[in-house]
Amino acid sequence: MNKSAYLLAVAGIGSALIVLCFLLPEQVTQPMRKQTLEILGPVISVVEQPINYFSRVDSKLKTLDEAQHELRILRNQVATLQVENAVLGNMKAENSRLREMLGFRDASQYILLPCRVISREPSSWWDSVQVNVGDVNNNDLYKKYHGKFSLGPDQPVVSPRGVVGKTGTVSHYATDVILMVNENCSISAYVDGTHDQGIVQGQGNFDEGKPRVNVKYLPKNSTIAVGQFIVTSGLGPYFPAGLRLGTVTEVPPLNNTYPTFGLYREATIEPTADLNQLDELFIVLGSKEETKDESKPAAATTDAPTSQDAPVAAPLSPDTPTEVTPH
Repeated sequence: MNKSAYLLAVAGIGSALIVLCFLLPEQVTQPMRKQTLEILGPVISVVEQPINYFSRVDSKLKTLDEAQHELRILRNQVATLQVENAVLGNMKAENSRLREMLGFRDASQYILLPCRVISREPSSWWDSVQVNVGDVNNNDLYKKYHGKFSLGPDQPVVSPRGVVGKTGTVSHYATDVILMVNENCSISAYVDGTHDQGIVQGQGNFDEGKPRVNVKYLPKNSTIAVGQFIVTSGLGPYFPAGLRLGTVTEVPPLNNTYPTFGLYREATIEPTADLNQLDELFIVLGSKEETKDESKPAAATTDAPTSQDAPVAAPLSPDTPTEVTPH
């Protein structure tokens, strides 16, 4: 007898015994049930092992799929939160800048035109930027300030930290801002504390990506020192006095050779405004005092002649010719 026939016989005997268990009384079937379990126990245990194995494998596969699905969901949530956090960080930084600018505008003694940097080319990074105001804004300025202030070239451009530069070409919708590090930007200034007069002039980008600015034509006996502030003197035609330009970082000894020939001193300053990070700026239009003078009502005149003081026409003499009106 082969193995297949043996298994069929065992299965038939088992089926018959099961049927008999249902038909015979319990006193008879109890010993038979015991014998049947003893005979079929090894077969049941052999069949149960692969069933349990595959059941456990299927359970593990389901758990792994669920874990991978949850992992994908969590990764998407993390990416979303990172984007939202970056956006909120930018909004927080912008809010802080705008609050600082509002405080600066309210505390300033000058009429300030707010603007935003819209363009900055890498080839002219330290030379100029473009802002979003131009001739189109002059109509509003004319109406608001009765023609007293307008946007034009060579006007100071500042941030809450200090002077950035001056306006250049003004087009219809945009304006060039010449940065103070540019060699074409010269500003009359003095040393805060000593009032030694000089000229602040840009020297370009010569120091490993940092803007370089010099203050020239200081008196040769000037006591300028590192750490002192340089501010606008107001002697030029455009920049008012008191605007902060930079901090002295280097004071070379008096040089008797070219280019100073010992006639004046020079110093290197670092701009107080961060010229590498320019977002929102102000253009200085003029002093607030000028608008206050216009807003004052005209004083009432008390010298107007009264009826008693008014001159009386002299009576006509007989010789006075009279004018005859033609009919």
